[in-house]
Amino acid sequence: MSLTHSVPQLLTKMSSIMWYLLFVTLITSPTVHANESSTQNMKVDACNISGVWRNELGSTLRVKAEGSEVRGVYLTAVESVSGAAGLNRTAQILGVVGDGTQPTVSFSVLWEKGSCSAWVGQCFLLGDGAQVLRTFWILRSVADNLSGDWGSTRLGEDLFFKISN
Repeated sequence: MSLTHSVPQLLTKMSSIMWYLLFVTLITSPTVHANESSTQNMKVDACNISGVWRNELGSTLRVKAEGSEVRGVYLTAVESVSGAAGLNRTAQILGVVGDGTQPTVSFSVLWEKGSCSAWVGQCFLLGDGAQVLRTFWILRSVADNLSGDWGSTRLGEDLFFKISN
């Protein structure tokens, strides 16, 4: 096997291992501690989905909830393939939010190149009054054909920290 054939295979295996390690790290983290500077002056009695959120990878969620409807903009910091999210890496979101002091939420986006993502999770109020949104996501990329379909779906988790109202 030549080096040019083994490098792409090695990169694919490394990418799979990195995603696995990120997934294991996220699901085994016992406690979440928000950055104190990101949560000052934001002490509240209930989670409020409306506002600006940033996840552990640097993606930003700007969302407004009215009743049970959620709308906003998602700016991704990562892509499965360069350019997959479009030139600006942003997409409109549409979703729903439940009631209560720590509501559940779901939202989805349609990316410029045809892929779509969906998140479902819950907003949690931490002891210091900080708000975090723990979500499970699924990304469906466009497959060129049925035989390429097997690699078109990815799953993972995101932890968003509220950075402003």
